[in-house]
Amino acid sequence: MTRGWYDVPRVRQLNISPRFSSAARTLALAAMAFHVVMPVARAADGPGAAAYASMMKAWSAGNIDEAIKAADAVLKAEPANVAYLNAIGGLYCEKARQANVLTKLSWAGKCHGTWERALAIDPKDVGIHTSLVRYYLQAPGVAGGGVGKAKSEAARMAALDPVAGEISMGHIARSEKQRDEAERHYRKAADIDAAGRRGPVELASFYVSEKRWSDARNIFEVRLAKSSADTFAAYQLARLMQAQGADLRTALDLFDRYLAAPAPAGGPTHADAWFRKGQVLEALGRRADALAALETALKLAPGHVPASRELQKLKG
Repeated sequence: MTRGWYDVPRVRQLNISPRFSSAARTLALAAMAFHVVMPVARAADGPGAAAYASMMKAWSAGNIDEAIKAADAVLKAEPANVAYLNAIGGLYCEKARQANVLTKLSWAGKCHGTWERALAIDPKDVGIHTSLVRYYLQAPGVAGGGVGKAKSEAARMAALDPVAGEISMGHIARSEKQRDEAERHYRKAADIDAAGRRGPVELASFYVSEKRWSDARNIFEVRLAKSSADTFAAYQLARLMQAQGADLRTALDLFDRYLAAPAPAGGPTHADAWFRKGQVLEALGRRADALAALETALKLAPGHVPASRELQKLKG
């Protein structure tokens, strides 16, 4: 459950095994055909907080069944906490992805049902709308999916949050292989959210998928030219350089610029930056420095799974 170049939670396509029969493929797709990167509920401490922490720890470690047991405790303690429900819906989808053919539909139904329940509690929660758009977009009809439903959900989102609505419409256009239309929506999201994170990141992500590296980098280069204090832009530009495998020494300088300032709320953490810096140092052949960077990441965030795995790999 690692993140992409952008270090923002995303949804990834799951390839269905070619050995499945046609009927089995349909059931397999009922797992929503995607892998959910763990969402993080930013809810106040309450009676479900400890169980939620246990759930996320188990999920991070890949212990899905243990995480589901903890989720039961979360639901018992705080059944109306929308932030927790959003995360639990994602957990159920992950279980559906891993489940056998006979139980995929059941888990996909729990995933969908949990998000619908959350939406009934708070119809204006954009995170839940986003989860439902992706569900409808990638789940087959037998599991309640459909492009028409995704478009309707995206339209509702646009009325609540224009940036999120444009992003979702971009995802839908990409799913229908309408690249020009997708770019139009992502560009509009980036224009609305010019100094923010969501729109620019989604537009850059689209360009990366099209291997338009210069266009992706230009988004954050322009922002840095306008304000050298835009550390989020510095981080994203560094990640693009790392993903492209180009200008790695400049990427190190940009990561250092990010680490020299407080991490922005909701953005990548300093542990994320140290982890990425360690990867770049490793790519440059600076093994000792890479080890030190990864160890720093883990001191800041002992539960940082990608940093832990990278450190183990580097130590051999």
